[in-house]
Amino acid sequence: MKEITIQIKDDTYEQLKELTELENLINRHRDTNRDDNYRIEDFVVGSIIDKMEQINHFNQINPSIENDQQPVIKNRFKEIAKQKGIYIKDIADQLNMKPPNISKIFNNASQPRLELFVKIWMVLGCPPLHQCLYLEED
Repeated sequence: MKEITIQIKDDTYEQLKELTELENLINRHRDTNRDDNYRIEDFVVGSIIDKMEQINHFNQINPSIENDQQPVIKNRFKEIAKQKGIYIKDIADQLNMKPPNISKIFNNASQPRLELFVKIWMVLGCPPLHQCLYLEED
């Protein structure tokens, strides 16, 4: 087993200490017979392992892993707006934008930055995200 040493700021250490104490408290609350007491080092290692598992899981489900093509994320805002009877002009007015800019997004000629995506999504009534986005092979 390898060992590493890390240096962290005092406030980061205090935050880790609080998180470790909270984790121990939660574990004891869930199981009153539990007597283990995680150390800060245990919490850090567990957090790193958890993050690595998330990355491995993403790699397993990532559609671009199966083939070398990178899928392109596209939106379905145009279809959603049409179903709800919302016009591009109305969305543009609510967002203080010009209709041609919204039209480019709705026709997938360009994709909005995250902040604008969320604003459009909210104007459309916050439909489920899986209905708003899809992957298209490049």
